[in-house]
Formats: sequence, structure tokens, C-alpha cells
Amino acid sequence: MKSHRLLLILFFFAFTPIFTNAQEKPKLQYTVGLGSSIDGMNDLYGLNFSNELNVRLGKRTSFNTSLSFYQSLGSYNEKTLPTYSSGKNEEQSSGIFITPSFKYDIIQRPSGFNLAFSAGPSLQLGGETFIRSDPFSSETTSTAYITNKYQRVGLFMELEAEWNSKNPNRKNVVSLSAFGANNAMPWYLNATYKMRFKVGKK
Repeated sequence: MKSHRLLLILFFFAFTPIFTNAQEKPKLQYTVGLGSSIDGMNDLYGLNFSNELNVRLGKRTSFNTSLSFYQSLGSYNEKTLPTYSSGKNEEQSSGIFITPSFKYDIIQRPSGFNLAFSAGPSLQLGGETFIRSDPFSSETTSTAYITNKYQRVGLFMELEAEWNSKNPNRKNVVSLSAFGANNAMPWYLNATYKMRFKVGKK
């Protein structure tokens, strides 16, 4: 997504008049999450684990710092394996993501339901091993493994729904998030269930 489109989206969320009973939230919140992920560039699926610390800035705005981890588990597409492989697809991708982001609550309900959008830069430390056609082989069907290591900054975006649980100090959260880099968005797509806990007083 081009930068000017992202700015338009953020502007829309900031100024669209859909304010409904804005709520006062705790100053600090801690969130832990686990979910499924897709590496769309390499046709891989996997798991993600996330830790977040949320600092409230206003009634609808907050600042998040997140440390998350992704690891692929397998491929969802059949591929021609290199002749020197063991017969098992050894493609994989993984990464640690360090993400500061700003979050804006689009909807706040008295029932405790919130819908929020967040965006920010994300540093990925990780890499990938994937199968590609071997350009140096005389065989048209020959393939080879290629490995890339990453220390790159990309764009993180997330849409998140939050609601109350039976425990007054905890909230349930589900989110759909994406990471993009190298002109590819989304590179990783994550669906995550989270638990959010109050850390400080209001």
C-alpha cells in the first residue's frame, strides 16, 4: 500500500464522526496472544505469539509496543522438491517482530465492545528458506532451496475487536493483522486471539 493511501486511511479514522460513548480505559494494559499465520510470499502456514504493552494517550488513542514471534509449520501447496532433498519439503520462514504502533478506537460501546485500528513500523529479525527454479540447471523442472536472512523494517497494520470477559480485570480480543515489506503487502497475515489485562489504575 502506498504511503498516501495509508495517510488517508488514518485521517479517515481520526476524523470520521462515529464516536459512541467513549470510555475511559486503564492507563496501562498488557496483552498476550496466540494465533495462526500465513506467509503469502512462500505459501507457508504457521503460528504467531505476541506480547504487547499498551499506554493510553487519550479516550480513543493509545500507543502500543509489541514483541511477537512467527514460525512456519508447513506449506499449503505441493511443489517440486530439489533432487538432493530428503523427500520432505524443507521450506520455512520465521521472525521476531518489534513493533511500535499508534492505535485508535473506531467504536466504543458501553457494553465494553471496542473496535480499533493500529499502524506503525515493524522491525523483522528472521529469515526464510524457499524453493525456486534453478537457473543454472539444464533441466527445465530443476529446483533449488534459497535462503534469505532479514533485518528489515516494514509496515504493520491491525484491526482488532475487544469485549469484556467474566473477569473484570481481563478482556478478550481477536485481531487480523498484516506485515508488509519490500513492496509486498501483506507478506505475513495473522489471525490472533488475545487476552488483555489491566496493569495500572485509570
